[in-house]
Amino acid sequence: MELGSGQGVGTEAGLATTEDAERFVALADHGRVLRILIEIDIPDLPTALDEAHGIAAVLERAGVRRPILLHGVDGTAWPFVELARQKGWSTRVGMEDGKTLTDGTVAKDNAQIVAAATAIFRSTS
Repeated sequence: MELGSGQGVGTEAGLATTEDAERFVALADHGRVLRILIEIDIPDLPTALDEAHGIAAVLERAGVRRPILLHGVDGTAWPFVELARQKGWSTRVGMEDGKTLTDGTVAKDNAQIVAAATAIFRSTS
């Protein structure tokens, strides 16, 4: 991280497990990152949600205050969009993350997926 920031290059911390989060917060210069990407590659939704909450808890306990982007794939894509909305985090979506919309129909393009994610973020429920 030090090398990149010394050259004007921002760093994003990618965390996939609570163990990753523990290692990250133990770094002396963890506060230098621009953003934290929580990207969990666990297909089982309850387990993936537990991992996301575990990572968030580690960051909270350590007092880390950086923007968070939560990213899911396939079966976790839409639940993670909803969790990101609830937590005030960012997210990203596209056909590389999953080809279906929230109702299970196959999206015709990325624009349709982005529109569905935008609708989730605009909802108040």
